[in-house]
Amino acid sequence: MAFLFRLIKSILVNSFKFINAIRLILLNVIFIMILLFLFASYDGDEIEIEVAENSYLRLDLNGFIVEKKQPMNFSQEVSKQLSGFANEAPEEFEVQEIIKTIQYAKNDQNITGLVLELSGLQAASINQLTDIGSAITQFKSAGKPVYAYADNYSQTQYYLAAYADQVTLPPNGFVLLQGYAVNRLYFKDLLDKLLITPHVFKVGTYKSFVEPYTEDHMSEYSKTANQHWLNQLWQNYIDHVLLARKNNPQISERSINPTLAEVKQGLKAVNGDTSEYALSVGLVDNLLFHDQFLKNMANDAQQTQNSKPSMISYRAYQSTLPDLYRYTGEESQIAVIHGSGEIISGLNTGSTIADKSFNALLKRAKNNPHIKAIVLRLDTPGGSAFASENIRQQVLALKNAGKKVVVSMGAVTASGGYWIASAADKIIASPTTLTGSIGIFGMFATLDKTLNEMGIQQDGVATNPLANIGITQALDPQLAEIFQLGIENGYANFLKVVSEGRGMSLADVDKVAQGRVWTGVDGVQNGLVDQLGGLQYAVQQAAQLADLDDFDVISIEPRLSSKEVFFNQLFAKSIKYLPSGVITQPTLVKLFTDIEQQANFISRINDPQSRFVYCTQCYIK
Repeated sequence: MAFLFRLIKSILVNSFKFINAIRLILLNVIFIMILLFLFASYDGDEIEIEVAENSYLRLDLNGFIVEKKQPMNFSQEVSKQLSGFANEAPEEFEVQEIIKTIQYAKNDQNITGLVLELSGLQAASINQLTDIGSAITQFKSAGKPVYAYADNYSQTQYYLAAYADQVTLPPNGFVLLQGYAVNRLYFKDLLDKLLITPHVFKVGTYKSFVEPYTEDHMSEYSKTANQHWLNQLWQNYIDHVLLARKNNPQISERSINPTLAEVKQGLKAVNGDTSEYALSVGLVDNLLFHDQFLKNMANDAQQTQNSKPSMISYRAYQSTLPDLYRYTGEESQIAVIHGSGEIISGLNTGSTIADKSFNALLKRAKNNPHIKAIVLRLDTPGGSAFASENIRQQVLALKNAGKKVVVSMGAVTASGGYWIASAADKIIASPTTLTGSIGIFGMFATLDKTLNEMGIQQDGVATNPLANIGITQALDPQLAEIFQLGIENGYANFLKVVSEGRGMSLADVDKVAQGRVWTGVDGVQNGLVDQLGGLQYAVQQAAQLADLDDFDVISIEPRLSSKEVFFNQLFAKSIKYLPSGVITQPTLVKLFTDIEQQANFISRINDPQSRFVYCTQCYIK
């Protein structure tokens, strides 16, 4: 039997070695192909883009609006190209770059209009859309028209379209405004049937991460808290759309938030035509197919500018502008440091805030004598309590070095994110930011009952009861009490951290803690947030705190080696030359992508003591 086991093991090991060798050979072949294609196509001349007179800036956002783009991943780019999705693959667009581009276009005499092409916009947070919408409103104040078009409008797309002077929908399209919801799957009955025992340790009445494993429905506490901030976000959406669309007399709150009976009645009146329904309630201004939309827009420009407009894409126009952050020679600097994703212990793996990697950025700011203030732009639901405290300590070190620290909250800065933010000199949030969630939990499961039911028993000896901790054995009640004591200590530390950082009593912090999620508006009222505003406002506040009149704004980002910079530029230019469409099974691609995303969620969240400060319900749909 032992010989057979060794033989099977040897076969498997050698098979995997062979497969890995083939994989490396293929990657090297692809790499050589890229080099050859690049050198064959490179002519040494840079294309200079000129903005023609009477140009319309086409904001064609095919992809996701993000706080900070992820570095290029060569294997992902190759996979997209080989699967035939490269031309249609969604891109990442940095929100501050979009805002800057619109602001430049407002003052550019050659730019006479703005076109929002929104069919490809897949995701953006409400605060990002609001900031972009403010820039569009300023653009319109210069007397320049704004047009919006989409094949169909999702809730995200429509929020941005509402800022346009004219919103156009094709005659076969629809506008879908669903509102917001928090829905979760509950596994208690399944775990009971499988005889799996979840062991839950938490502090915080509203800390609901563990509910799906101990309950078969959402608790009343969670429903009350979630409904509160969901209503706030939805009312904010309605108010902004009504304000942006105030020139259309047909629109009302019922247009955006109708009952099912009102939708049914409205559709009956137009024989079920969804585009006519959207027109009748004032959600859109025109029903035109795309070619006619462009023709009408050109006719409008002909009347006002006496010439037909040229079109320039967002990417082309943005490439003509100076960098968002650049050194101009000022002695004093304000550093902007972005942190997005779950908070983990260790080094960065994808879109995360890893304590060692993030602290390296903070130390660079601390050791630079020209940097007088730091703005931390955080967008995170939290994660590891251990890592959150490590980062907070480095924020305190910045302050001890005489630097001013302002936290600018993105869509979410909750739980572990708030743990870090509490140490700042000032906290700025958007009205729709989700924050708070001051609570802590830990959890694991044991399979002893499941194994026993299958006829599998476990027995043995140990030198200490701690050696018997494992998923195959029942948890000793005393060990459970020990774990709970650790979680309670973690919660007490969380309260102390916020109390010291915000100048609040422990009792006052506890009143707004208990794991409850708050919006930015709530945060100002209950003392968790200082002021409402976006990133640019946070930079202004940092300048005031540091008493700066003249300064540069720079971005501190992870350093890339010259080799990494070279390969990133190389891949960016040459990836398009790979043969496209080799892999033609999008269903399989999507399946593996979904599995990878779920696996990454579990693997990213780590903590040496398994204590987590994380807000799961802070992701809405």
